[in-house]
Amino acid sequence: MAKKEIKSVLNGIITDIYSARTLDEAKELFIKFVDATNIKDSDKQKMLEEASKLTTLRKIQMYATNAMFKYEGLGID
Repeated sequence: MAKKEIKSVLNGIITDIYSARTLDEAKELFIKFVDATNIKDSDKQKMLEEASKLTTLRKIQMYATNAMFKYEGLGID
């Protein structure tokens, strides 16, 4: 039996986060998107708190990518 492929809801925003030109733009995209999803409340709160602490565009891009991969079973803790 084939393994079911799990897709993260964050797939829908990753390209936009990498296209953002500033940290503030990427954070805003990430925070608004996550806030509007059906992600479990405790996970959502943790993601929003962590994202608000990030200080560079690269860090928010990496955080969003790792969050996406983690949900898909490919992330690193």
